[in-house]
Amino acid sequence: MGEMRMPEEQRHNTNLQGKLKDTVIRHIREQVFEKKSLHCGDQINERELSRTLGVSRSPVREALNELEEQGLIYSIRYKGWFVSTFREEDFFEINKLRVLLEHTLLESVIVEGGPSKKDIEQLEVLNKELYEIMNSPDLGDKKAFEFAEKEMTFHSYLCSLAQSDCFWTKKMLRNLFYQIRCSFDRWLYKDWQMKASVATHDMIIQCLKRKELEKLRALLFRRLGREAVISPGNQRNTE
Repeated sequence: MGEMRMPEEQRHNTNLQGKLKDTVIRHIREQVFEKKSLHCGDQINERELSRTLGVSRSPVREALNELEEQGLIYSIRYKGWFVSTFREEDFFEINKLRVLLEHTLLESVIVEGGPSKKDIEQLEVLNKELYEIMNSPDLGDKKAFEFAEKEMTFHSYLCSLAQSDCFWTKKMLRNLFYQIRCSFDRWLYKDWQMKASVATHDMIIQCLKRKELEKLRALLFRRLGREAVISPGNQRNTE
């Protein structure tokens, strides 16, 4: 039997539904991270979302379900949807998990022969963009948001370098996406934190370029402690 094809109209509707869902997801992320009009513990009104964005309830529900899978929100039966809440200790635990998982991925990159020249150049471009955001006089209150967004892009690209035997590590990192993004939002809003992050990226890139596994391990594991994100006095070893 030949392969069954989806009717053109059905395919169009499916694509449209996907685009509407993505619109809802972008709107909610914007409210949480950029405009900060939604805070931890706030309830999300499904009907209000539908009316505000001019979309039906179906893509709204799809978006909410996807965001729940990412950890951005959670649902309570008969009560609705709420923005996830994290304690300070949760952020430190998330930072530790991120560093340990990233180390596993980057170790495999070096063992496999190191990243390509193109990948190194892309990491350098992303870090340069972070440096420019950090030093921009025009961003004002949006600086921390823009920096955290680009920081997420840098780490996502960094983790994409691992090509083999890392399925579960990558999956765990994807499942922590929102939590990691929240930790960046909380701990990367001061100038010294941004500076330390860019400096650490530079050293990570150099370790990857030179395939220095032990130096990379020592560098990443220095980032496991609480002091690495709350005290500028403890950043002297990362610059």
